[in-house]
Amino acid sequence: MILPLSATVAHAAAPSNDTAAGATVISALPTTIDQDTTQATTDAVDAALNVNCGAPATGASVWFTYTDADGSGFLADVSGSNYSAGVFVTEGNPADGNLVACGPGQAGVRGEPGTTYYIAAFNDSSTAGGNLSITFGVLPPAPTAALTVNPKGVAYKDGTARISGTYSCTNADGYGSDIEGMLTQTVGRLKINGSFFVNPLECDGATHNWDAFVFSDNGLFSGGKAANFSVAFACGLVECTVAEASGKVQLSRNGK
Repeated sequence: MILPLSATVAHAAAPSNDTAAGATVISALPTTIDQDTTQATTDAVDAALNVNCGAPATGASVWFTYTDADGSGFLADVSGSNYSAGVFVTEGNPADGNLVACGPGQAGVRGEPGTTYYIAAFNDSSTAGGNLSITFGVLPPAPTAALTVNPKGVAYKDGTARISGTYSCTNADGYGSDIEGMLTQTVGRLKINGSFFVNPLECDGATHNWDAFVFSDNGLFSGGKAANFSVAFACGLVECTVAEASGKVQLSRNGK
């Protein structure tokens, strides 16, 4: 008797952390995990989270979970993968949709002590997986900022004003940090308002001078008293620190 030949097709199983229910537990920082994600899938949870993230794709997602005991935060970096990868971070169950951070290549968060986070690593350009390399590391210290505004400024003939001061900042990206604010001057019954913006900053810990021209949208600044409210934003990897300065500024005409 001749028996018919038969072939059996083997289907590789999706990884155990293909969904958040099987998330790999991260117990200490730093930790690096290398994982084959070629059989990983994506689902409706990924799609729902991506509504507020906007990645081109969420292919081959795999999940991890980390409880931040002391609130010092963490950074998840997937830049060492052999494909373009992105990261979602949720506070609590991802199905609840509480997305707190996302980004291409890396994402991090600093929150309350004892918070449990779920982290998804995914292909942000296609549905295919590959060799994922994800590192969970400690966040750098939070940014610091300090700001002063000089009590004297200048009003020019064209109606613009110039104010100045000093600032310092640390642990921040200078191009992602700035000084901005408002200058208000009352002339008769008219309240003249103007705004200013200074960027980038030098966030090396030293004290630096800054100055800005203030342009009004409803009148001309002139010599006399004005009220200032200024804010310095020093922004690091996952957060910004704010320093405020407010008070009176005496504007002189053309520096006189």
